[in-house]
Amino acid sequence: MEIAKGRAGCPSAPRHTGFTLVELLVVVAIIAILAAMLLPALSRAKLSARRIVCVDNLKQLALATAMYVHDSDGYYPSSNASYKWPEALRPGYQNFKILLCPDHGPNSGAVTVVSADDAPRSYLINGWTDYFDRLPQPVAAEIIPEAAINEPSETIMFGEKEDAYGDFLMDLRTHNELTVLDQISHGGGSDYGFADSSVRFLKFGRSLQPVNLWAVMPENR
Repeated sequence: MEIAKGRAGCPSAPRHTGFTLVELLVVVAIIAILAAMLLPALSRAKLSARRIVCVDNLKQLALATAMYVHDSDGYYPSSNASYKWPEALRPGYQNFKILLCPDHGPNSGAVTVVSADDAPRSYLINGWTDYFDRLPQPVAAEIIPEAAINEPSETIMFGEKEDAYGDFLMDLRTHNELTVLDQISHGGGSDYGFADSSVRFLKFGRSLQPVNLWAVMPENR
C-alpha cells in the first residue's frame, strides 16, 4: 500500500484536531454567561427552600398550640407565667429546631439546653395585650380563651422576630412591632402563623395595615 507523500516527498503529518485559543475563549465566555444566568435562579431556589422550612416550622407551632388549647379547656398559654410559650407548647413538638427559621441562623447541630425557653428562637407569639387591657385590672393570669378570637383566620398568632431581641411576645402596649418584629425576613415580607393554624406570607407592613392583624378587639384592628 502506497503511503501518501507531501511536497517534500515525506509522509504528510496528521492534522491537529485540538481547540485554538480563540475557540477556548469562546467556550469560557459561554460558560460564564450560562453561570450568570443560572446563579440567580439557584439563589432564588435556595431562599424559597428556606422559606418553606420556616412555613413548616410555624405550621408545627400552630398545631402544637391547637393541641395545648384543646388540653387546656380552650385557653392559650399564659402571657405572664414564669415559663414562656416555647416550654408551654413543648409537649406538641419534638425538636427545638422548629423554633429557628433557617434565614435567622444556623439550624444544625444539637441543642443542649434543657428548657425550650432557652433554645435559639426566631419566633414570637401574640401577647393579646389589647384584649387583656380591656379586662378589669389588674389581671392576675393573662390567659385568653380561644372563643375571644372572633376572626381566627385573620388574627396572627406567631410572627418572626429580629435576631438581636429576646422578646417572647408581640406586645401592642410597648409597640415592639417597630423594633422587634421582623417584617422582611424573606425578601420583602415574612411568614406568619394565624389563630386558625394556617400560615401565610405577608409583605412588609401588611400585618399592621390596613388592618392590625395582631389585635383581638375590633376597635383596635
